[in-house]
Amino acid sequence: MKLWSHRPPSPHQRSDEGTGPTESRTPPSRQDQLRDAAQVLRDELGSKRSDKLLRLFDFLLERTIEMRPPTELEITNEIFSAGRTVDSPQDATVRVYIHRLRKLMEDVYKERPGPGLSIPLGEYSVQLTGVAEMAVEDKAPVPPSPAGKAPPLARKWLALGAAGLMALLALLFFFPAAPKPPIWPAIWRPLASSDRPITIVMGDYFLFGQTPDQGNVSAAAPRLVWDHSIPAREDLDIYLMRHPAEGERITASREQYVSSSTIMALEKIHALLRTITRGQTRPIKLISASQLVPDTFKSSDVIYVGLLGGLSVLLRDPLFQASGFKLGDTANELTDTATGMTYQSDGVVLTEERIPRMDYGYMASLPGPAGNTVMIIAGIRDPGLLEMAELAGDPARIAATGFNGNVSFRGFEMLYRVRTMASLNIGATLVLHRELRSQGIWDKSTAAADSPSPSDTPVAPLAPR
Repeated sequence: MKLWSHRPPSPHQRSDEGTGPTESRTPPSRQDQLRDAAQVLRDELGSKRSDKLLRLFDFLLERTIEMRPPTELEITNEIFSAGRTVDSPQDATVRVYIHRLRKLMEDVYKERPGPGLSIPLGEYSVQLTGVAEMAVEDKAPVPPSPAGKAPPLARKWLALGAAGLMALLALLFFFPAAPKPPIWPAIWRPLASSDRPITIVMGDYFLFGQTPDQGNVSAAAPRLVWDHSIPAREDLDIYLMRHPAEGERITASREQYVSSSTIMALEKIHALLRTITRGQTRPIKLISASQLVPDTFKSSDVIYVGLLGGLSVLLRDPLFQASGFKLGDTANELTDTATGMTYQSDGVVLTEERIPRMDYGYMASLPGPAGNTVMIIAGIRDPGLLEMAELAGDPARIAATGFNGNVSFRGFEMLYRVRTMASLNIGATLVLHRELRSQGIWDKSTAAADSPSPSDTPVAPLAPR
């Protein structure tokens, strides 16, 4: 890697000595402007003793000056491979360091006059900022012509400008305007402004085989059981240690189940994410809730899509520490701890005499443990989940609720009452949206209960049925 130092003034630049009054100043080149602005950041990195960040910045700068922006693999081999050559990026290290470098640039050049530097989202190159504004300020005013008349050259340019304006109007009239960039709902702003990889977590359920407790156990046909108190294989082992007699009824069958509504909702959310991340190099990974591990939160934004009952403990515990709701033991109802109101789905029992008419959908966004974003798109039952997946991609419907994204860093939660016809979702009404009590939910250093209670927005809660 080629390192550089601050360059001395070019011999073509103006010096303070030995120049006449008529000598003009040669404007600095783009390379000189980049190097001059870079020295400020290099001094800051030197004071922080961050060798890898400094090496990364120097590498990006030189490749930018050479007009050869590097790839993620080239950065990995140059800065982070420890002398060995790799064929593909091994982890998110490069993206994490680029994110740190981008944030440092924002802080260093925020209050400093003159040109600054930035790293555009989705790119591995250094860009000058604030140059255009300086160029406008440096221009000397043109003296007015006598008697208020424009000089002949000016009149010529005015005529050409008028002709160009007429041509532009003709183009606008005969050709349609270019399509506007996509607009996504305000709830996605924290994730849209991030450059981290995205991990989509789909809710799943643990099923195990069990023979009925009647007649001859050995002759009875086994069945798959979903027990809310046994959400994972490890919990089944613990249960059998405490109830050894039940071991005779448990078969070797072990399954992870994902509902069809979760798959349908995933399709809508994934299409929305492709729009949000268009033009960026942000990998999108899909895992099940049973595969979620703490390391996922270290370097990626996380989006959960599924039923509330499918939340893994890594998501469920911090969410409901911050939430104003309590999830029922059967995961079929939410209770507002502030008012005592319970919101229960009709979809628990399906008979010929009773068709489910109501479900509830839930959305939340909270700060993750590593400065990342965690989002929840969920429902109590299938109709609620499908309605939230549709609503999450509709800016007009989100705006109609009065939510504009201007919520504090604590995060927010939204509860919707969803009208259903059996398993079909046919519309939703906002029950409430409010801030979360997210302080200390990841490290337990500050109990969530000690935080101020969430303040509801002026949306009248609907009476539960």
